[in-house]
This record gives sequence, structure tokens and C-alpha cells, in this order.
Amino acid sequence: MKHIKIFDEFIEDQNYETIDELLQTVYSDEMLLEMANISQNTTGLDVIIWVQTNNTQSSGKHNLPRIKFQNNTATKIQINELIPISISDNPEILLKNNDFNKIKISRAQINAVKQWIVKNKEILTDYWEEKITTDELFQKLKK
Repeated sequence: MKHIKIFDEFIEDQNYETIDELLQTVYSDEMLLEMANISQNTTGLDVIIWVQTNNTQSSGKHNLPRIKFQNNTATKIQINELIPISISDNPEILLKNNDFNKIKISRAQINAVKQWIVKNKEILTDYWEEKITTDELFQKLKK
């Protein structure tokens, strides 16, 4: 009951007009805590990369190792602009219903992300499988 009271107090302190607005905020904040972002300076890419392990709540226990890339070249984090892509020798964009019309970055930028994944496949997979820490991931990544 204590958790419900705290949650009720939290909602009262916020200024949400709809439950969807509240849930989007909670979900986004939760995802931010469970994912690490890798800046353009670190990757050499035009987009921000997001990584997570397969043991996080937001990963949904996917069978296929994956990362996400930000669907624009902004340097500011935009959690609602993430596109999943597989970690493999031939990375594939993992959109529901193959809705590739959502992609805002160029084909060349997508290909650069794919090449970066292939170059870092072993490291990214180890992180996905929780064999290495976030610190180790950042130390081992290649541009």
C-alpha cells in the first residue's frame, strides 16, 4: 500500500492531462535508466547509439540481440526517435510491420550504422549477454 500512496502523491504533483501522457513519461524515464547512449563522438557515426542488456525490463527478453539508433542526427537525446537494429554479421532494422517510412536518416547513414555494428559485433553481443560491463563496453568500442 505504501507504493500506491507514493505513486498517488507523484501523480498529484505532476500536471498530466491524460493517462497516456503519464505512461509515456514513466516509460521514457524507465527506458533511459535501462539503456546507455553512445555519442557520435565515441562512435564516429552521425547518430546516437543506444545499447542495453537482454536482462532489462524494456528489452522484453528479445531472442535477437539488438541495439537502437536515434532516427535523426541531433546531439540531444530523443527517446521517442529510436529504431531497433539487430546485432549480427548482416544487421537488419527491426520495425514492426516493416514500416520503413519511419526512417528519417539517409541510406548512407544507415549503412554506416550497420558497418559499425559489424565492426563491434563481438563487443555489443558480449554487452547484450551481460558478459561485460558498460565501462568495458566503452573501452572496447571501435569507431
